[in-house]
Amino acid sequence: MRHDQLSRLATRRQLYTNESYQQAKSLLRPGRPPIPPADCADQRIFEATLFHQVLDSYTDFSAYPFGIRRVRPQPDTIDLVIEGEQRAARLLSRVLPSYEPDGEVHGIPGLRVRQRDHRGVEVHIAGQRTSAWLTGQPLKVFKRAETESLERAADTGWKALWRGPEQWSAEELAFEQRWNTGTWERQFRAGAWSASGVLRRIGLFHTLTAADAVTGYKGLGINGYDGSGPVRWCLDIIHRSGVRYQKQPLIEAMTDPVFGLPVARAHHLDAIYPPEQMENWTRFDDEARTGLIELRFTTCTYEQLQLVSCPPRYRTIAEAVQRRVTAATQTTRGRGGVVG
Repeated sequence: MRHDQLSRLATRRQLYTNESYQQAKSLLRPGRPPIPPADCADQRIFEATLFHQVLDSYTDFSAYPFGIRRVRPQPDTIDLVIEGEQRAARLLSRVLPSYEPDGEVHGIPGLRVRQRDHRGVEVHIAGQRTSAWLTGQPLKVFKRAETESLERAADTGWKALWRGPEQWSAEELAFEQRWNTGTWERQFRAGAWSASGVLRRIGLFHTLTAADAVTGYKGLGINGYDGSGPVRWCLDIIHRSGVRYQKQPLIEAMTDPVFGLPVARAHHLDAIYPPEQMENWTRFDDEARTGLIELRFTTCTYEQLQLVSCPPRYRTIAEAVQRRVTAATQTTRGRGGVVG
């Protein structure tokens, strides 16, 4: 690969991952896509499940959308570089599986910690070829989160399943059979590539949007498909008042033929809200209609992120968000947009 071509690919990859130039360049491989997809179905499903936990566990403001500083995707693993200690501890605690005596498994069934080292922790699904690294914080942060999770399980009478043998427990197998074998689960698995793909490109929400925050959830399908349709991944891209919605750069990045996902605008879908509320919503799906991604550009001015009114504990975050919003606005100044 020529040096100038490698340089262009690395620079473009940075937009999607928020890696440094050298980090992005080091993971480019001849003959491979610049942002490789997960190389097997188990890894795609694992990453989709992990992406759901990233969305579901995000409960406070952060400098980086979802509290993920950068992501480093490789064919057989993914590294989530987490912004702060509190975010790292919360995410790890949410994915570790525990059994509640009434039959409920909390966390990701089958998840185990494979390695703990200076980078962080590697988690995977027992009996499968899967891998994800949670990094960005000292190992002691992750160890403390594990210890606290163990203590909470003991205090509530739950069973900490991730500390068990390197195989699925009877409780996890029973839970999986009861809840994760129906139509909804089949649709989730069929469209796992879409959630995995967004997770592998999560840096876009830092580099290409002027949003104060991005939140999301896993939603039910909508009209416009046969049956109940695919799982809907809903992402709210929330701007402060007066800041333009930079929709087009994000849409172009998501659908880019080299770096993006195999999706196109889903114009065939029925609206589930009044047309005036849908004006700044964009939906993507694939040709086979197995995955659905919904981007919703909205306006809400959070007092916690306004430098003139934010509480002291949000000051550093508010300053970081302000710098990011300013940089993103300057980068795309002159392009079309909607003022919220």
